Amino acid sequence: MDEGLPHKRHWSRRFALQSLYQWQLAGHSADDLIAQYADDENWHKVDQPYFEEIVRESIKLSDQLNEIITPCVDGSMARIGPVEKAILLYATYEMQYKREIPKDVIISEAIILCKKFGASGGYKLINGVLDKVSEKLLD
Repeated sequence: MDEGLPHKRHWSRRFALQSLYQWQLAGHSADDLIAQYADDENWHKVDQPYFEEIVRESIKLSDQLNEIITPCVDGSMARIGPVEKAILLYATYEMQYKREIPKDVIISEAIILCKKFGASGGYKLINGVLDKVSEKLLD
């Protein structure tokens, strides 16, 4: 086993990232995505209600979340890859609707996941955009 295994919210975000990535590319429903991850060997590590919430709500509110994100991106949203878009969606949802979670925690987790799954250097984009999103929403 990996030492320092990430906590349940980290796994929730990790699975949410993967779910939102699949949703963008294949258009699966939130129910289908959630059911798929419920069979994963790491499901017991997930804060399951939290995972389900951020997947369902990020999909349901994706147009609204993109309206928050788009002005915070230098250049076009089209240049952002699907992994980074998925991270921006769930992280913006958290900043907007999960105010009890410190913005630094949300941004830090997003950067960690982007370094693991995103494009090389994509974490810099995530950091910059989420800083602007947090200023817009939280400050």
